[in-house]
Amino acid sequence: MKTKYIIAITFSVLVSLSFMSSCSDKPDRENYYTFTKEMISDYLQNREETYSDFIYILNKSKLMGMMATYGTYTCFAPTNSAVEDYLKNVKGVSSVTELSDEDCDTIAWNHIIKKAFFTTDLSDGNFPMANMNDRYLTFSCDNDSVNDGNIAYYVNKLSRIVVRDDSVENGVVHTIDHIIQPSSQYLPDLIADNPQITLFAEALALTGLKDSLYEYIDENYHCGTDSVNKGFTYSRVGETGHFCKYIGKRMKRYSAFIETDSIYHANGIMNIDDLFAYAKQVYDLVYPNDAGSHDNDFKDRKNPLNRFIAYHLLPYYGSYNDWTVSESGIDYKTTCAVSSKIDCTDWYTTLMPGTILKMSSPSAGLFINRKGVGTRATVPGVKVFSPSEIGNVEQQALNGIIHYIDNILVYDVRTRDVVFNDRIRINAITLSPEFMNCGARGITDNATGFKQVEGWDFHGQSPRLMLRERGVWMATYSDAVDLTGQFDISFKLPPVPENTYEIRFAVGISEYRGAVQVFFGEKHNMQPMGLPIDFRIWGADPSIGWIEDTGDEDADRAVDKAMHNRGWMKEMDTWLQGGSNNLRDNNGKLRKVLCTQTMSPDKEYWLRIRLVIENSEAELPINYIELCPKSVYAGLTAEDTH
Repeated sequence: MKTKYIIAITFSVLVSLSFMSSCSDKPDRENYYTFTKEMISDYLQNREETYSDFIYILNKSKLMGMMATYGTYTCFAPTNSAVEDYLKNVKGVSSVTELSDEDCDTIAWNHIIKKAFFTTDLSDGNFPMANMNDRYLTFSCDNDSVNDGNIAYYVNKLSRIVVRDDSVENGVVHTIDHIIQPSSQYLPDLIADNPQITLFAEALALTGLKDSLYEYIDENYHCGTDSVNKGFTYSRVGETGHFCKYIGKRMKRYSAFIETDSIYHANGIMNIDDLFAYAKQVYDLVYPNDAGSHDNDFKDRKNPLNRFIAYHLLPYYGSYNDWTVSESGIDYKTTCAVSSKIDCTDWYTTLMPGTILKMSSPSAGLFINRKGVGTRATVPGVKVFSPSEIGNVEQQALNGIIHYIDNILVYDVRTRDVVFNDRIRINAITLSPEFMNCGARGITDNATGFKQVEGWDFHGQSPRLMLRERGVWMATYSDAVDLTGQFDISFKLPPVPENTYEIRFAVGISEYRGAVQVFFGEKHNMQPMGLPIDFRIWGADPSIGWIEDTGDEDADRAVDKAMHNRGWMKEMDTWLQGGSNNLRDNNGKLRKVLCTQTMSPDKEYWLRIRLVIENSEAELPINYIELCPKSVYAGLTAEDTH
């Protein structure tokens, strides 16, 4: 694979570098106002000359009453000219009164989010919460050549925000110049209809992988309306507790990372035969025992072209700004991460059996399978283009999203042996696609509860399992999975290259945790790993041996070694709680070494964590798991503290 970057994407890609650093520059004063006495309903009705058609739609859908109530909402309000354009060019009618009740419902639901989002809170990617139609909307920006080169803001690429951030009593109004129309196509069909990615679309169909991307909603899943709409407060002794709502729909969603035809052409790939030859060149080296054995059946999962396409597909739905750190009003990458020492990273299982890929976001940008930190990266990886960088191109499908990349993505020998020969730190929310597919990542208002989780087993128990955004004070990379109750859970680990790994569990010590027994192995053959672990014992206890760093490197390393001999490690020194308190300096933030095991990508491995004391109020937050290869934990140089 050529290592140089190919920025040859054929739709309007590159905007000036000064502009592309952020979509969240503060708006000009004349473009936003503050109304302290108006509800959204008042705001619209007091400007009927601008919004009368949208007012009719809201009334017809019976949502105008909600816009008059207290709460927090984002309302994207199309102007009359925007509605008229939609009526003429989309619906073929002349008056808003000719719209059906169903049309009005769809339009109204697409234009309202049940939380207030100001443009100053957002970055390139999705709005953090779905609209009332359960669809995620893209936020992007562009240079406005008409308005003195100022930044223009867009919703779903086409709807320009002409007046933004109008604060009202129950949220915010953004005035837009086009009706928002999320695509109703499934992901494979959206891919097939894009003339810029015909080679990928052809290969997707040939391999049969297209057929695996049509799932959307699990019709067999049911949850009581009280659990979904009202929720509940779960609490522990000495704490006020947290609010939780269970998911109402169980979603299947996907992300596709795709090269345009122009990028293939720049690499000498002009047709499907060339693409197969390229894939065969890569994957015959990675899997020499399979070379030549599966070439005649593109639908065989060991066929090189099948492997090539499958590695581009993830069973997770993620916006551009979701893949490493969820950013919902807080820039964790600059506030909490020590960017001179780490890039924020996370790891994802792909649809290619036995493989994962690594996402990295240095201070700017998003990259796949990158190694190194910031400008010191030794393997640059493949760049993912932001929504603003690719211009007016539809990315959002009904059940997934397309991301465009700047070079050819493969799981090659260098990726396996160099990039992945590293400490693999996996945030708990990527341990199942379930968590991201329902949009729970980065939600700050309350926890999201799950009665079923793909790749998890509750072993007949009924604990409460929740995903919550624990904030800068609590959890690395912000999100964590919380368990409360008499828990006994197991979860599948992602596949990793064959190696011997030290498996570690990040934990926050608390009197509310309890003692647990950990098991490891294949799902139906998990073995206990040592004695039970008491997560109520703080790091300074002699059984752990945590001692505050002195600044004497030799002395501090000696403490690290002594702790490791007891099966414990200090937390990383690259995450600042609240932007100032280093996790390594906290004797309640630790990593427990669970076991050392040889792992193969051809097998599925599970971890089981069972509470071994009777405590119906016990809590266990799962922040991240580390799979650390022997070359790192027992290499020629000591493992770093990052």
